[in-house]
Amino acid sequence: MNAEKNHEKAQASIIMIVLVLIIFAGLALFLLSFAKTMSQEDYMSTYVNSLLLSIMRTDTGYLDSDCRLVSDAISCSFFSTGLVCRDSEITCDSLAYRKVEEYINRTIKKGFRYFFSVTPEGFVARSSSGEPIKFEIGDSKLKSEKTEKWSANQRIMKATATGQYSLKVQLVIAVKK
Repeated sequence: MNAEKNHEKAQASIIMIVLVLIIFAGLALFLLSFAKTMSQEDYMSTYVNSLLLSIMRTDTGYLDSDCRLVSDAISCSFFSTGLVCRDSEITCDSLAYRKVEEYINRTIKKGFRYFFSVTPEGFVARSSSGEPIKFEIGDSKLKSEKTEKWSANQRIMKATATGQYSLKVQLVIAVKK
């Protein structure tokens, strides 16, 4: 009688193990079906867009409203040329360059080249010396190079007393050769 109970317990244990294995196999197949739905092209497009958005929303560590986020510092460098962030000795443009470069170099996947640029749309922003402001970081060859690359764009809008202005922010990424 004792042997029969042990035999029944063993059968129940085997059945439970088989059921658990079937559940895990089904879960694995379910998860793998989702993993295949995103192509490499979709993944890279999502990656570059997310990276650009993260850069723009990165907190600089300054409380000044012109310098609080990277996007604020970029805007300030075009619209308030030479402005120094409150409670510091750094200008908006220096802060923007430094933070963008730090963030990209720390975050971008190894094996990728990048080009980050900001261009005014419909107007020419000039420095205090009268030169057009140019904001470019990274490998400028990616602008014209014929290679597989992915890009993301964002806009920084600024309303002033003289009108509405827009800056086009672009991040281009390509695989290193």
